[in-house]
Amino acid sequence: MASDPRLLAVVVRGSLVESRHYGHVAVADVKGRVRFSVGDADRGILPRSSLKPIQALAGVLNGTDQQFSFSQAELSVTCASHRAQPEHRAAVQRILKKVGAREQDLHCGPHEPSLPSVRNKLIRSGRKATPIYNNCSGKHAGMLALAKVLGAPFQGYWELNHPVQKEVRRVLREHCDIEARAELFSAVDGCAIPNYMLTLRQLAMGFARLASPAPGPLADACRRLTAAIMAHPEMIGGRESRDTLLMQYLPGLLISKSGAEGVQAIGLPHVGLGIAIKIEDGSDRALWPICLSLLKHLDLLEQPFPSGLEKMWRPAVQNTRGETVGYIQQSIFEQA
Repeated sequence: MASDPRLLAVVVRGSLVESRHYGHVAVADVKGRVRFSVGDADRGILPRSSLKPIQALAGVLNGTDQQFSFSQAELSVTCASHRAQPEHRAAVQRILKKVGAREQDLHCGPHEPSLPSVRNKLIRSGRKATPIYNNCSGKHAGMLALAKVLGAPFQGYWELNHPVQKEVRRVLREHCDIEARAELFSAVDGCAIPNYMLTLRQLAMGFARLASPAPGPLADACRRLTAAIMAHPEMIGGRESRDTLLMQYLPGLLISKSGAEGVQAIGLPHVGLGIAIKIEDGSDRALWPICLSLLKHLDLLEQPFPSGLEKMWRPAVQNTRGETVGYIQQSIFEQA
């Protein structure tokens, strides 16, 4: 029976609990066994950008990284929701050149960079954002590489019946133990690529398997992809990105990938576990303390936290003068 969402975090202003964030958490091992949960571990969600490493796995399994001699930084950016920093755009450009594609072949469309410094520089230059500035351009470049290896046209690689998407679904089913006959619901993501529904348990298991692959046809591809992400966390998000900061402050401990609408997925290589989180209201502002409290609960973090993470345990709520007037706090563990 499905469980109702549980209180995961509160926002406090002064001494008043001003807002409450409800949601679900699943911690699963590589066999899909739930080791810890809050709310409904089998809540079906659209992982959004948290799905990117598993989507990228389809390309790596088909040898795109080897055939085109992708560097680890380039492989990492195929899993990214990047900030369009110069190094991100350069890596995507290199991928396109290696596979014989052009920026016009990217179906993601343009959007303004989320990082103010990059956005302001673009405005001062008098230029407009192009598709390579899209935070999903790395994923799209990786899919163009997969199309090339499959001998499929670049045109239409975003369509459900294109060989690229068929291969993504095949790998997704195998990696996350989705039966061949089971319906795989899809919806169009923000960057115009199909996104596929998973339960939180399946997403957590998928990240456990990325981080700690068992022997099998996907194992070597998982290891190559995970090694690239951990070697170049700056390519996954960039400045101010939770994914990048978690991996930089906790090197070797985890791989991390956030998704829109309050989704977070984490793989833990040393313990063979994966974490999947969904905030019901779609906000991500409480995910810092929620993620840290879960890592602490799993005995992977000891206080005091590494320098730079301490302020994330209870992120400050500030007014326009920069004064601290409240905080955000996890509410999963009463004694945390």
